[in-house]
Amino acid sequence: MSLTTKQNGQANGFSTQAAQEWARQASQYLRARQMATQAQLAPLAANARIAAQQGMLGARAWTAPRLDLAGQALQEQMAPQLAAALSAAARRIEPAKSRRRRWPALAVGAVVIAGGSAAAVIIMSRRNSQPAPEEPGDMAGASDATQEMAPADVNGQTQAP
Repeated sequence: MSLTTKQNGQANGFSTQAAQEWARQASQYLRARQMATQAQLAPLAANARIAAQQGMLGARAWTAPRLDLAGQALQEQMAPQLAAALSAAARRIEPAKSRRRRWPALAVGAVVIAGGSAAAVIIMSRRNSQPAPEEPGDMAGASDATQEMAPADVNGQTQAP
């Protein structure tokens, strides 16, 4: 601080300590006013909050049935038109369906039928090639036939008796 400033401050009778004291008193005064104002405004703020809540509740109660009616009207009047327009647009946009080839299904069917037929032929041929069981009376006739046959050599040739 310069010498001239210090002299001017003292010449007016205004010192730094006096300024600090004045600021402290002013802040105390303002703090007291703030507390008094806050005490006065607290009930008003609470009333305003309650009034706002009641107003919102009333607005919601008034609005809800009107929104419901508007939704029903849209559903009954606009929704069918919108649905029809969307369906028409979908039909216009959809590409033409390509013709489906049927020959793979026919080929598979022919192979299945041929395989079934071949299996049936094999089963039938196995049934026919198996000898039927003989009755006990037929066994005697078979033993007579083996006795009438000429004995064979080791190489399978028969010998004359």
